[in-house]
Amino acid sequence: MDRHHRNQLLLVGVLIGLTVLGLIVLWPDAGRLPEADPPEDLVGGRVLSVELFEQEPDPSFGMSGEMVRLVVELTDGADRGETVTIEAPVEGYPEFETGDAVQLATSEIQGEVQFFVVDFDRTGALVGLGLLFVIAVVAISRWKGVRALIGLGLSLLVVTEFIIPGIVTGESPAFVALVGAMAVMLLTLYLAHGVNEMTTAAVLGTTAALTVTIVLANLFIDLGKLTGFASEEANLARFAVEGLDLKGLVLAGLIIAALGVLDDVTVTQASTVFALHDANPSQGWGELFRRAMTVGRDHIASTVNTLFLAYAGASLALLVLFATGGLTTGEIVNTEVLAEEVIKTVVGSLGLISAVPFTTALATTTALRRPRTAIGASGAHLHAGPHASHPVLDDRPDEELDDEERAYRSWVRFLREGPASGRPERPPDDGP
Repeated sequence: MDRHHRNQLLLVGVLIGLTVLGLIVLWPDAGRLPEADPPEDLVGGRVLSVELFEQEPDPSFGMSGEMVRLVVELTDGADRGETVTIEAPVEGYPEFETGDAVQLATSEIQGEVQFFVVDFDRTGALVGLGLLFVIAVVAISRWKGVRALIGLGLSLLVVTEFIIPGIVTGESPAFVALVGAMAVMLLTLYLAHGVNEMTTAAVLGTTAALTVTIVLANLFIDLGKLTGFASEEANLARFAVEGLDLKGLVLAGLIIAALGVLDDVTVTQASTVFALHDANPSQGWGELFRRAMTVGRDHIASTVNTLFLAYAGASLALLVLFATGGLTTGEIVNTEVLAEEVIKTVVGSLGLISAVPFTTALATTTALRRPRTAIGASGAHLHAGPHASHPVLDDRPDEELDDEERAYRSWVRFLREGPASGRPERPPDDGP
C-alpha cells in the first residue's frame, strides 16, 4: 500500500470514527418511542366470485345504486376454508376479479361479525419481484452482486432502525439523516467493491459532493422559504411526533435521496479512471483526468435528466391536478409543494455535478501514485513477462531509462501507434 492511499484511509478512518460517534449519540432510545395500539389482525382471502347488482335505497345505511357482491374464501385464521359474502357500493371500491388475493378485516355489527375488504394482498407479487431482482443481480454480478445485496439489507436496516426511529424520538431529522447516510455509504461501498484505492477515492468523492449538496440545500431551503407544511404526509407526521422539524425533514429527505445518486456516479467515475490508467499507464495527470472527465460529462448529462424524470414521475398526480386548476406556469412553480421538488432536483443535480471532478481528481492522483506492481488490479494486464514491473510507460524522458527499459518503451509504442512512432529498438531476449 502506497503512502498516498494510507493517508486517504486515515481520512476515511476519521469519517468512520465520527459516524460511529454519531450513531452512539443519536441511537434512538426504545423507551422514548411512542407506544402505538397494536394493529388489528387481518385475514387473508381469495375472491371466488364477483357479482354486480342494483340495490334499492336502504333506510338503515342509506346505500343505493350499483353494488358489488363478493364471495371470498378465507385462506388463513381460525375460520380458514370457510366462505363469506361481502356486499359494498361499487363507488370507492377497486375493481375485483375472480382469484384476487385480498386482506379482510372484521367488525361486529349488531352482535354479528361482518367482514370487509381492506386491500389486495400483494405479498406474492412483491416476493416474486424481489426474487427476480436477486437472481438478476447475482447472475450478472456474481459475488460482487451478493455483497451488494448484503449492503442493500444493511441500508434498509439503518433506515428502519436508526433514521426513522431517531426522527420519531425528536432528534434533528437532518443530523440523523446525515449520520445514517454516512453509515450507509461506508458500509455499502466497501462491502460491494472491497477496501482498495478505487473505493476509497469514491468514498472521499461522495463525502465531498454530499457536503456541497447539504450546504446548497440549507441555503436554498432558507432562500426559498420552504416550511415543509406543503406535504400532507409531513403534516400528519407532525401531529404524530410532537415538535417535529418539518424544514429539517425536507433536508433529511434530500440528503438520503442524493446519496443514492452520488454513490452511483462516484463509483463509476473512479472505476473509469483506474480502467483508463491500467489500459495506458503512460498517461500523465492532465491527460488521464481529461479522458475520465469525458466519460463523466456524459454521465452528468444523463443522470441530471434521470433526476428530473424521477421527481416528475413521483409528482405526476400533483402535476395533473395543477394542470386542471387554471393556474399559470409561474404560479404553479411558485407553490411550495412544487418549489420543494424544484429545489430538490436542482440541488441534487449540483451535488452530482460536483461529484464528478472531485472523484476524478482524487482517483487520478491515486491511480498515478500506485506501485507499478498494482497496475492491472482493475482487470487490465499490460505485460506478464519477467519485466512486468518495469516502468516502460511512465512519464520519464527516454534519456533517464536504461537500454532495456527504452527498448520495451519503443516496442510498446510501435505496437500501439504503428510505424508513425518510429523504428523500434531491438527487443530484449524475452520480447516486448
